[in-house]
Order: sequence, then structure tokens, then C-alpha cells
Amino acid sequence: MPPIAFMNNTFSAINTHLNHDEAPQRHAVLQRVTFDEALISSGLLKNHIDIWQFPLQSQSLNDAKALLNPEELTRAERYHFSRHQRRFTVARAGLRLVLSHYTTLKPNTLTFSYSAHGKPALLEHPDVHFNLSHSGELALLAVGREHPMGIDLERFSPRPYEGIGKQLFSTQENLALANTPHALKPLTFFHIWAQKEAFIKASGLGLSYPTQQFDVSPTVPTRLDIHDALHQKTWRMTSFMPGIACSAALCHAPEISTLRYISITDIKVLFALLHDNH
Repeated sequence: MPPIAFMNNTFSAINTHLNHDEAPQRHAVLQRVTFDEALISSGLLKNHIDIWQFPLQSQSLNDAKALLNPEELTRAERYHFSRHQRRFTVARAGLRLVLSHYTTLKPNTLTFSYSAHGKPALLEHPDVHFNLSHSGELALLAVGREHPMGIDLERFSPRPYEGIGKQLFSTQENLALANTPHALKPLTFFHIWAQKEAFIKASGLGLSYPTQQFDVSPTVPTRLDIHDALHQKTWRMTSFMPGIACSAALCHAPEISTLRYISITDIKVLFALLHDNH
């Protein structure tokens, strides 16, 4: 089977897991929710996580910039290419708009604090946990209450896969990558790496966590529990593909019973329906 055909079939198979009826009962699975349904239920329940998917192409760049604070604008300007500046700006604006939906605060007034390892938190609502990831022209934002989580999104691109794996992957993960056919190495590599990133983000340690010391599944898709030896706790991992040639993973507490997935096709929807409500 040609690689592209395999990727399309894999994408279709993986996203059947956005169907509550096909998953083991003990593991929460992604349930698609429309934007209107998400607006109706703005409250965050303790054992629920909402995942928002939104594009970073935007004709509303000035509106996005207006929501950011000076520190965020400075961070955007540090990017050399204008497309990277735009992606960062729109991603941060989307973060503020979605969080304003849950907190009822104006998006431009939200104040963030950062841990020693760079994980953000809301000063006004420390019980609200969230995590943002973006790659290429797509962003994913996970939001929940009381329980930390990590989400990661990786768009496939040429890399020295096995060279990076030797530095960051476990022995079992490297063995799986080495045994993967050449045409499928991007799928295996980014599937592993998205899970690794989601795990270390959930832990709050980022890349200071020794990534070679824990295993994730090299098989697509993933729904399993992973032991966190540093913190002596268990995390639950759910992987999925938001699009062709794109891997994502959510790492969260086992207590989470509901995962809702809200996909936005135009960032203007967030500006129009959320920003204008304040």
C-alpha cells in the first residue's frame, strides 16, 4: 500500500475513536461537541476536559494582537519569520478567548503566572488547568479543572528520526522506531514524540524530565496508563490525529471521565462569538 494511502487509512481508523461507543468503558474517549453545544455549557466540571482545535490562519491579526499583553507581543516579535509571529499571536489570542469563555473574564485582562519550568497558570482562577500546543497552521488547547494535563501537537516534517530518538526515546521506543519501515518512520516518530511531550508537560517539568526513563506506546492509536516514577503517580494517555500527517496526544489524570472535542474551522468564530460577548 502506498504511504499516502496508508496515512489516509490510518487517519480514518484513529479518528473512529472520536466515538464513545467503540472505546473501553474505563478510559474516557474523545467525544465531538459542536461549537454551539460548547457555548451552552460554559462551566468546567472537575472530571471533564475540553479540547479545542482551531486554525492559525487569520485575517484578524490586529484583533488578535489587541488581546495580548506587552510580554506576549514581545515574544511574538522575537520570531524571525512573519508567519511564525502570526501563528504565535493567533494561538495566544485563541487561548485567551477560550479561557475567557470559562472564566467570564475579559480575554485581554487574564493574567498568567509561570512555574519554574515555564508551565502557565491563571492567577485569577488557579483551579482552571490548561495546556496549549500548536504546529504548522493548527492549534490544540486542553482546558479542565483541578487536574493538570498536557497536550501536544506535531505536524510531520523531515527529521533525523533515529538520531533524535537515541537522545530522547527509551530503549523500547528506539527499537520500535528502528523496526519501522522507512516510509512510516514519520508516523511512528511523531506519534511517540507527541506522547512524550504531552507527558512531560502534564508533569510540569517539561524537558527537564528524563524522557528516556519512561515508555509510551509506538502503536497508533494509544489509550493506556503510564507510570510517573518521579512523582509516583499514574497518568492516562490518549493519542489521536487531528489531520493527515499530524499526531497529537493528551496526557491527563485517570480520574477524568469525559473528554470533549470542539473543532473550529475559522478563528473568526472565536472572535465573533466570544470576544463580542464581553
